[in-house]
Amino acid sequence: MDESALERYIDEFIAKELPQLEESLCLLPDELLTLCQDDTGEPRQTAERERGTVSTSVDYSSQNPTAAAELPGGSSTLEQGASAVCPMTLVMPVNHVTELPKIIPKITNVVATARLGCSLDLNFIAHNTWNVEYNPQWPSRLIMRIRKPRTTAMIYRSGKIICIGATSEQESRVATRRFARKVQKLGFPVSFLDFMIQTVSGTFRTFPVSLEQLSLAHHQNCRYEPEIFPAVFYNLRPGLTLNIFANGSMTLKGAKNETEVYEAFETVCQILSRFRRQRETHQTTAAPVCFYSNGRK
Repeated sequence: MDESALERYIDEFIAKELPQLEESLCLLPDELLTLCQDDTGEPRQTAERERGTVSTSVDYSSQNPTAAAELPGGSSTLEQGASAVCPMTLVMPVNHVTELPKIIPKITNVVATARLGCSLDLNFIAHNTWNVEYNPQWPSRLIMRIRKPRTTAMIYRSGKIICIGATSEQESRVATRRFARKVQKLGFPVSFLDFMIQTVSGTFRTFPVSLEQLSLAHHQNCRYEPEIFPAVFYNLRPGLTLNIFANGSMTLKGAKNETEVYEAFETVCQILSRFRRQRETHQTTAAPVCFYSNGRK
């Protein structure tokens, strides 16, 4: 073949095939998906089937990789693990509405008791342990403290122990066992027996309260003497008392567990809601100014 004829054949091939090749290469996956869909967002073949213009012949020479898969018995690279271009679904963000946290009572003190199961030599314990107070004038009692949890224990010669200062029932049990362990390390045959929660105290603060109206409406359960103490002593039930102050602060004493503390404060808040005191706005007015003149007669 002549060189001029070969060059002319190459030029004709490039002029014929190059535009089609550039058009197929410049399309992105999103544009390929757009070409396969109508303006309404439905696939072209689905729309053509509805109009009755779909032909059963498939052009195997085309570059559509899904053409062979549409015929029965056809195979394509999709069945071999290749991923097809799928439309993306938009996920709208969900705004979770969070409720405002409720004000819950704060446990301030838990008093618990237990028995160590043996008699103790308090003088020996006082001379061999840290953070201990022992007064010979009170020979039957010894005071011991620990930092974690920050609690105090009164240990008696008979083996009884009283733990105070914990802020939960679980913390009180842990503290009492640590006191017993410290005594056991000194050589006493200690056993942790009869652990019991005696009282639980808590505090709570709500809205301002009119103590005068509360004491008049519930005089059978209240005792209010503002000259002696600026709070109302409210007997919720036998053994369970509250000190209610005018600013809404309350102190509960006498509960046997944490559940009674929460229930007592819920009951009292319902009662105090009828005696809520509105904030008074004081308007300051300027006092009249008097001018005195010492006139001569």
